[in-house]
Amino acid sequence: MSEERSEKVRKILHLEGRGAALRARYERALVPIAPVRHRAEQFQEQARATKATLSPAEVALRRGRSGV
Repeated sequence: MSEERSEKVRKILHLEGRGAALRARYERALVPIAPVRHRAEQFQEQARATKATLSPAEVALRRGRSGV
């Protein structure tokens, strides 16, 4: 059982280790922005809910201003 690992196996283990380290770094970087992302999604949901309550005249005015 004291066989030395082949070059390919060492390379695979090295690459997997680097990948795991980078993924952990990435995940740590996401932690502080999670609340901001959640808040942005809440604003988008509020905008969609409000848009659904527009009257036909308001929709026409909105389309006229946007050029759509």
